[in-house]
Amino acid sequence: MEYVSQINNRKEIILFFIISLLFFVTITAFDPFISSYAKDLGFDSVVIGSIIGISGIVALFTRLPLGVCSDMLHKRRLFIQIGLLITMVMWTLAFLVPNATTLYLGKISDGLTGSTWVIYNVMFASYFGVREAAKAVAILGVASPLGSILGTTIGGLVANSYGYRYSFLVAVIAALIALILTFFTKDLSVKDIKVKYDKKILVEQMADKKIWVISLLATITLMVTIGTRDTFTPLIATDLGANPLMIGMLANTHLIIYGLAAALCGVLFYKKLGMVNTAIFGVLLQGIIVILIPYAENLTMLFLLQAIQGFGYGLSFTVFTSWAVENIPEIKQSTRMGLFQSLYSAGMFLGPVLIGIIIEAFSRTTGFLIIGALSIMSAIIIKFSIKPAKEGFPNEESNDKEVMKEVMFGKN
Repeated sequence: MEYVSQINNRKEIILFFIISLLFFVTITAFDPFISSYAKDLGFDSVVIGSIIGISGIVALFTRLPLGVCSDMLHKRRLFIQIGLLITMVMWTLAFLVPNATTLYLGKISDGLTGSTWVIYNVMFASYFGVREAAKAVAILGVASPLGSILGTTIGGLVANSYGYRYSFLVAVIAALIALILTFFTKDLSVKDIKVKYDKKILVEQMADKKIWVISLLATITLMVTIGTRDTFTPLIATDLGANPLMIGMLANTHLIIYGLAAALCGVLFYKKLGMVNTAIFGVLLQGIIVILIPYAENLTMLFLLQAIQGFGYGLSFTVFTSWAVENIPEIKQSTRMGLFQSLYSAGMFLGPVLIGIIIEAFSRTTGFLIIGALSIMSAIIIKFSIKPAKEGFPNEESNDKEVMKEVMFGKN
């Protein structure tokens, strides 16, 4: 039945994946240029930092409520559409009236729109069925790095040709296209739900120890990634002679390999290693590589290390996201995913702060050593907290490669 569900919903799967790509173009097209643009407008470092950070704060406090409201109202597509509409309005305003207030509003809308990713995961999973939710999340995980690469690349080309603020229009146009496409999707996740949302669902999810363990693991993984890839690895690249273009390429290298790892999870690693061993391998790989990054002697070596780190991150984070919805009834999935994403958002703040404090107190090498050790230590948490016997994936009776081939391209 799950196999038949995937084949029947092939068009919806492809369309929603495209919408998801556009979603990431929308929230990333301007990211590399906000700091430079704000500096050109004369803002000081405190204002610039608060503008960039406010979207994370908004996401931290809105992801869970959005998931709960989505489950209560049974209106998942509507929330996605509202998020895209908010982005269109606010970034158009920031383009037309460039000042601190409009940039704040733009980044606040970025946080609100980003929070709807909770609902994207659940709605996409509905096209596969409950038992295949973990695989669906793994497939959709590819949209994040791929869409981010598209966003930063297109935004960069536009900004280079016309100016920083024109990258805002890339986000607006992507959101508009995505919004139009949503009207051609089916909200299968709530189509047949007759039971009224029970507020006890939230209490039940918050009392579930497993989601807290999974969220802790995801938080550590994000701490490592944001603290290195997005914060201090670029400084190492600069010391090795990298120009801004190379630094952008360095970030894209991580994203590309991360996307490759996410894509291979559902069709290879889950089947060959199991989800637990895939996660352990991912966090160990990321941790070891992070410790080695400060010792890179040239840019070639740094690019190689960055790629391997991206692969480890892709494996581990995809597993954690899959675990979050694995074998969870559809009416509870948005609440659970909202809780999961709200909790791991803390890693976006803690990673750069922690490694920054360590570097300031000791050295850059020590900072990378400790943050890498955290990733390695998380393998112990996985080993003793997650039991392979309870995994709902993979389904050994199905051939995932053949299923995905037919889902995406149809039968021969």
